[in-house]
Formats: sequence, C-alpha cells, structure tokens
Amino acid sequence: MSLWGLVSKMPPEKVQRLYVDFPQHLRHLLGDWLESQPWEFLVGSDAFCCNLASALLSDTVQHL
Repeated sequence: MSLWGLVSKMPPEKVQRLYVDFPQHLRHLLGDWLESQPWEFLVGSDAFCCNLASALLSDTVQHL
C-alpha cells in the first residue's frame, strides 16, 4: 500500500494539517507516481540536481 493509502485512512482533520501547501486531491491523484520518483537525489544545486528537478517538474505537470 502506498503512503498515501495509509495517510488517507487518517482522520480528516489530521490529513488537512499535513497537506496545507499541497492540495489533497493532487496528492491522491499522483500518490503512487510521486512515491516512485527519485526525490532523494535532489539535495544540491549542481547541474545534475537542476536537470533532475526540471525533469521531475515537467513530469509532474504532464501527469496533471
């Protein structure tokens, strides 16, 4: 089960506090995809991280 699957079973007031900046409906829509992306590599400002961030942003927009 995805992390979102677990979070979505929490009481609504707790979920709302967790997702102030990121809309819940988008998190629900993109849950599995978001969790499968290599976010752990976005730790610097070098060319690799910038290119990866750009690619992830493009992919996110495409999934929406």
